[in-house]
Amino acid sequence: RFSCATAPGLSGELIAACGLLAPNPEDLPSGVSLGRLSDGAREWGYFTGPTPGSPNGSAHGARSLLSAPAPLSDHGTIVCVPEEGSVLRYTLDGRIPDQGSPVFNGPLTLPASSVITLRAFADDALPSPCASITIPAEGTSSFIAIRVDPDSLYDARRGILTGADAANYARSGRDWQRAAEVQWRQDDSTRCEEVRLAVSGSGTRGLAKKNFKLYGTSETMLRADATPHAFLRNLFLEAVAKKGAQVDVQPSTPAPLYVNGSYTGLYRAMPAKNSAWLRELSGAESLDLVDGPGAHALKGDDDKHERLLALLERGAPLDSLSELMEVESLLDLACFDLYSGRADHDLNTRCWRPREKGGRWRWILFDVDLWSPPEERTVERMCSSTAPEAPYLPWLLRHDALRPLLLARMSAWLATSLSGDRAAALADSLFTANTALMREDHARWKDELAMPSPDESISALRAHIAVRPRSILEQLSAHTGEALRKVTVRVVPAHAGEVAVEHLALTDTRRDFTAFAGAPMRYSATASPGYEFIGWQGGQNNATITVDPGEVRDLRAVFKRRDDAQ
Repeated sequence: RFSCATAPGLSGELIAACGLLAPNPEDLPSGVSLGRLSDGAREWGYFTGPTPGSPNGSAHGARSLLSAPAPLSDHGTIVCVPEEGSVLRYTLDGRIPDQGSPVFNGPLTLPASSVITLRAFADDALPSPCASITIPAEGTSSFIAIRVDPDSLYDARRGILTGADAANYARSGRDWQRAAEVQWRQDDSTRCEEVRLAVSGSGTRGLAKKNFKLYGTSETMLRADATPHAFLRNLFLEAVAKKGAQVDVQPSTPAPLYVNGSYTGLYRAMPAKNSAWLRELSGAESLDLVDGPGAHALKGDDDKHERLLALLERGAPLDSLSELMEVESLLDLACFDLYSGRADHDLNTRCWRPREKGGRWRWILFDVDLWSPPEERTVERMCSSTAPEAPYLPWLLRHDALRPLLLARMSAWLATSLSGDRAAALADSLFTANTALMREDHARWKDELAMPSPDESISALRAHIAVRPRSILEQLSAHTGEALRKVTVRVVPAHAGEVAVEHLALTDTRRDFTAFAGAPMRYSATASPGYEFIGWQGGQNNATITVDPGEVRDLRAVFKRRDDAQ
């Protein structure tokens, strides 16, 4: 006697050996197998109950598998045509419909902030996969919607959001992931997928508004930004980093989140900062990924990381350090940590390297919400640490080669994207683009969280932008003994070209800023279309030069029209 039950992914050869004429097993839904309906028979069918080591006859089988419904929504009115011979049933709370759920008999109009889940049933057929539609608040064109059994969230024993004695939201691991469907809506485009849903993060687990992680085709973070000013601060530094930083930053997309039709607040969707994202980012086949102040290897090992720290601590030559790390990546991490003064910089540290010959360490910038007051003595605090903490500021400032590089890089950021005028303009543009989302989120959570209003958040950011540059320059000057100098860079004639400092766009007209004597800075001149670079007035003709602000404080990049240049 012979029995064959299959699982998704069974080879076509084995299906043929079983005498089955069946659809591609890769098309089977999760949890459904394919096999003979009875022991020794040639009839095939579908099964949801596994019977390992036993004939399929002991499990319930069906001759057909219904397709998932395809509902459509028009301004909250749901229409769906059932598959021939089937009946559609629905729920309105996120639960999976069963035989006792109401029958869907035609158009059904739902209010805003609701969800409907449809499933097809028929005789001698397994119920279809579910299909859900979330109706958002009026005027919402882009959003993220999660459909999940509410008992998976709030059941006292197994709910991942229950605040009972079990404190399930504080648990992690596969046992605390729950099956869910997610709908990604961007204007007229919709993408749906089945995922496993989990509470994520550490600092916000105990807050009412929690981070989530979605395990689907890829791992996606839904960041709650539940601490004061977190949303705008994270968005601001992410935008600054995109303007030439060598640290890696997860790109995020702000969107309202709905869970079972209920508005749950403003979230930022981003790839998880894991090896899959970094492999895609770098093209590396494998990598070493080190996390936390304890330098725990999440992927690969930390041998080369330990070697790097040992070299940094003893002040090894720059060329030896450059073989193991991308120097500017660590310098940029230090610049952003100094600018924000974030209090948890020692905890939120993660670095990685392609696991290949010549692979060098890079750093990831994340969780930059806990800023210090703009006048806080960050340099003194970070340099007084007794344990080695990224960005290893004491080691950087003691190193004869790294110190001037860090001072030059800090000056360059404060002259460009982190300067008072440009940073204020960026902050205002981000606030304008997200004001409505921020106000809606504040109204939802202000009674449950210590959440400043959106106006308070932009005011705090503007105040930091106005005060912090001068404060951090003076702190670094006092610590290193390097004097501050005023520098002026001009493009002559205006708009004929552009000057970059430390590879960051500086000006196409005139720019005045502060730099450190003894910390040479690299300048590069690039001509605009129709112009040609002639040289630096009173100096070199090379397009790229290195100048010590203690020696030269007035630079002019001179250009001419091509037809005027000889």
